[in-house]
Amino acid sequence: MRAVLVALLVLVAALVLEWAPLLPASLALLAGVYAAQLYVDDATLDGAAPLFAAGLFVTAEFGYWSLEERERVEAAPGEGLRRLAIVAVLGLVALVVAASLLALADIVRTRGLAVDVLGAAAAAAALSAIVVLAGRRV
Repeated sequence: MRAVLVALLVLVAALVLEWAPLLPASLALLAGVYAAQLYVDDATLDGAAPLFAAGLFVTAEFGYWSLEERERVEAAPGEGLRRLAIVAVLGLVALVVAASLLALADIVRTRGLAVDVLGAAAAAAALSAIVVLAGRRV
């Protein structure tokens, strides 16, 4: 718990002091605390990991955006809303990618007919893609 408070204090210090190198340090500390918690709890796969990853990504984006906003640069009208939409979409993409990787890791750990069928389907799809791409070149 103390490490989380230290990480949050480092994050606040990065924003208040406008010192960008502290921002990734605080996020790395938060990620380290989360990893240590998973190690101590001996959790196999944590379903909240994709949310945590997306949260770290969005926190980093908003932190750097906050630091950039302190510069006296005139932005185009609506630029803030566009950037907010981009950050939101990228956060959702990070969530989907992290969830997909977690699902893939869970599948790799599993054994049996379902995994064999999935592997054969993936191999067939890769072979089909090669045939289609090779046919276009000829």
